[in-house]
Amino acid sequence: MNRLSIYSVIILFIFSINSCDKNTQKFPYIHVDTYLNISLPSYSALNNIGGWVYISGGSRGIIVYRQTFDMLSAYDRRCTYNVQSPCGNAEIDSTLTFIECACDGSEYQLYDGTLTKGPASYSLQPYRTSFDPVTNVVHIYN
Repeated sequence: MNRLSIYSVIILFIFSINSCDKNTQKFPYIHVDTYLNISLPSYSALNNIGGWVYISGGSRGIIVYRQTFDMLSAYDRRCTYNVQSPCGNAEIDSTLTFIECACDGSEYQLYDGTLTKGPASYSLQPYRTSFDPVTNVVHIYN
């Protein structure tokens, strides 16, 4: 191969690597630092394993789900298929078994926000959680 061909292959390779980034819809960073006292009536659903609540915060709200006695998960309600879409809020389906985005039909696990059905390519944006069973307080943060 001559020098021009080698440079052409290298440039083509670099462009192909950059175009493989499927996350062209970057999720906006929103600072989250929220405390929930699940002893309060508005969060009473979180007193049971499998319970969930919507709370304000994050990009378009947050889903908080009680996984086990001492572990809760939290993830943003913004759908991940078209991050810029104004109708892209994740909702828990009527059977209370999964989360869906009505705009595109994507589905996510209620347990942890993991993608189960596309066209989305990414799970819901997770937030970190810590739970103090003595005080019944959940800390949700990033």
